[in-house]
Amino acid sequence: MTTCFDHGSPWLVFTDLDGTLLDWSNYSPAIARPAMLRLRELGVPVVFCSSKTATEQRALRQELGIRSIPSIVENGAAIIVPDSAGLPTGHWDEAPGEPGRRVLVLGLRLDEVQARLARVRARTGLPLLGYRDIDDAKLVELTGLSPSAAHRARQRDYSETLIEELPHETWNLLRDEFAAEGLECRHGGRFHTVTGAGTDKGKAVKTILELYERAYERPVKSIGLGDSANDAPLLAAVTRPFLVAREDGTWANLRIDGMERIGGRGPYGWVEAIDLILSEAGDQGAGAA
Repeated sequence: MTTCFDHGSPWLVFTDLDGTLLDWSNYSPAIARPAMLRLRELGVPVVFCSSKTATEQRALRQELGIRSIPSIVENGAAIIVPDSAGLPTGHWDEAPGEPGRRVLVLGLRLDEVQARLARVRARTGLPLLGYRDIDDAKLVELTGLSPSAAHRARQRDYSETLIEELPHETWNLLRDEFAAEGLECRHGGRFHTVTGAGTDKGKAVKTILELYERAYERPVKSIGLGDSANDAPLLAAVTRPFLVAREDGTWANLRIDGMERIGGRGPYGWVEAIDLILSEAGDQGAGAA
């Protein structure tokens, strides 16, 4: 099952989705698809790590032909691993609605997030509307998602994404309110997502790396790709972090040891980073060992 870029050292790729692997305007993976297929041919696992739901990620995996690879959903609130990945997750719970897959919940389930969020609303008087408070049509209007994609985005299990546009200062004041309820609120590429406190993409990345190291019985190296502030924990947890440019050509204000800024915007930067890695390796040793 081992894959490697160099002399038997296994590698994994962890990637954010919106604004990184997916085009910002139409949420399409078309630009990155050839590089994704190249990694698949080399046997390199690409792990999705985003605020998207399990339902959203499942549809994208099917579109790209990705199988037997874990996924990190809802900003690191849970990890879903297919049994076919051959990883040591037999003691995990069965993933709801995902036959043949196991789940490790690192945060809170949705009903608890909603109950705590309701108390924040009551104390602050702010509506703090989320995906669950609007219908599919409204989400299509806000995001440009297709109706089916909007429906999948609203099927959240471990978090709530807020659609409120509030001043930066208000979000800062809300931080303490969320913390009092054991919640965290992180800004992604467009909206804020509320999860249980202490969950982030980095913890989920480290958990998956440990699973692969147990399966491979040796250390595993990793590549991380992201574009926004909530990708900081992901990028800090990997061997080789890449920050791709945002839609306007600027980079998120992140400071992470060893991080490389890529000039390409979104999926163009994603392809640029993967091409760089593969060029450095000369494709030598990539593939099953």
